[in-house]
Amino acid sequence: MRYQHIARQQRKLLVYFSGWGTPISIAKTLQLPNDFDLLICYDYRDLNLEFGFSGYQEIYVVAWSLGVWVAERVLHSIPLTYAVAINGTGAPKHDQFGIPMAVFEGTLASLSEENLAKFERRMCGKIALENYRLLPEKRNFTEVKQELAYLNDCIMQDNRTGLLAWQKAIIGNKDKIIPPQNQLEYWQNQPQTKIQLIDAEHYLFNHFSGWQELLKDTACS
Repeated sequence: MRYQHIARQQRKLLVYFSGWGTPISIAKTLQLPNDFDLLICYDYRDLNLEFGFSGYQEIYVVAWSLGVWVAERVLHSIPLTYAVAINGTGAPKHDQFGIPMAVFEGTLASLSEENLAKFERRMCGKIALENYRLLPEKRNFTEVKQELAYLNDCIMQDNRTGLLAWQKAIIGNKDKIIPPQNQLEYWQNQPQTKIQLIDAEHYLFNHFSGWQELLKDTACS
């Protein structure tokens, strides 16, 4: 795993777990509260995060899509203040709670640059697609394919769920990647998680201008 640390010597840290294969510049489009540092995690061709969290008094997590599953493996031993899952579950390859298994396997087996472009269209919808494709820091296709293959192997070997306490799950009701009904069924079985259903696609960051909107009801300034 790779990461980018935006350090401003603050006592609060926001940790963002990217969706599979997506540019880290997504995280930089959102305004960061003045009293936060930011850690952007991405490139899940391994699940090792070598980062020292001990300097922070409060740690907040926002994880998107397959990043939800990754965050549960990486942060399960780290005390967290607040965690938000966006269009993802702890069972991302699952006929009832995630991406249907045949769809997941078909995406991996047929992955090409052309099919990745089709995936992005389904992920964003018409309105957000142009904005998404203009984002800088695009990922290398070979790396992206390796990442999905590695994640698939790991997910098949590790079906544990509930490794983190998620205070909120945001679900886009137009999500064409992880069916909204599957997400709802998963999170309705997590009594500590508040569900926020919004009118959005799988890629929904165009609906927000700042991290404080995602961390609503928490201590942001």
